[in-house]
Amino acid sequence: MDMFDQAQELERLDREAALRKARATADSEGPEWIDGVACCRECGEAIPEARLKALPGAGLCRACQEEREKGAR
Repeated sequence: MDMFDQAQELERLDREAALRKARATADSEGPEWIDGVACCRECGEAIPEARLKALPGAGLCRACQEEREKGAR
């Protein structure tokens, strides 16, 4: 395994760890549904489909989730 392969593997492991952490800290109550659209339970903005695919059941948009995580530190 050369240096580039090692770097790719470390990046993959880091990305997987970040996804596991995000899934573990994601709001477990799920989004608020307004007219069939998944919305953030804090600000009411629509949660993008890509976020819901990455974090099924996410109840907060990215911005609100980041603010919550900043407060938890």
